[in-house]
Amino acid sequence: MLSADKRSELQYAFKLNHTYYFEYFDHEDQFLHSARRLIDDKHFIIVFGVLDHGREEKHKLLFFNQHYFPVPEIQGYLKKGSYFAFRSDLFKGYSLRNRLKDLGFLEYSMAESLTLVDNDHKLIANIFKLLVDETEMPHSETQSTIIGSYLNLLLYHMQRFYQRSMDSRLEEFSQLQLHFFNELHTLFDSQRMCMLAFPSLTSLSKKLCCTPRFLNDVSLRISESTAQYHIDNFIITIAKKLLAETDLSVAEIAERMNFEQPQSLTRLFKRKTQITPLDFRISII
Repeated sequence: MLSADKRSELQYAFKLNHTYYFEYFDHEDQFLHSARRLIDDKHFIIVFGVLDHGREEKHKLLFFNQHYFPVPEIQGYLKKGSYFAFRSDLFKGYSLRNRLKDLGFLEYSMAESLTLVDNDHKLIANIFKLLVDETEMPHSETQSTIIGSYLNLLLYHMQRFYQRSMDSRLEEFSQLQLHFFNELHTLFDSQRMCMLAFPSLTSLSKKLCCTPRFLNDVSLRISESTAQYHIDNFIITIAKKLLAETDLSVAEIAERMNFEQPQSLTRLFKRKTQITPLDFRISII
């Protein structure tokens, strides 16, 4: 009889030889043990899980990959569930591969992810079952295409759920957008005419306790422009102010604005205004 460790190794060897894999789990440690290695092997993981929140069962569809797998957040969060793991090469040449890059909710934190209500939960459960059933079918030339179509269907429904959720939280998101603008403007010290820190999407979203993709999507929903767009415009506004109101060189302005290299300011300025910082200074003389 095989030992538990040997069985585990054989199961993992099976996973590595397939571009997709499905498994149930009834404890988060069971999921984490397997998921860690799948993530290291560049699998994308969709978890249909039951939250560990008392008697009432709440369901979420969570998305993890090599860039986002927050083990500390997962611990004590998932009670049980199932997951579907796949590598992106399953969809080589397939449109789903591009869709995975475009959907913001795939990069949301667990706290930002949507809790599924009854009807939504049933619909996702049915699609997930289709995925499960297909993984148990004998391998065929069309299997990857079928699995891809089910995943695409699941993503379309989740996209609709998130859009509906955003429509119902406009007041909350407007407040987040306001806090974002306030945090952005506190970075410039008007007395010393310098930037206290370089305004990055990562640092600002961290201050606002959200993920960069969530902040971008909220901003897009409220203002029809991403948070990064507003950050770039703020940087250009400050650069124009320093060009107009000081005799500092472009290199000195870039240093005051915490750019790592002066060329970075020049490139951004030209991309946003179609002229160089020096040409702008000449135009206002």
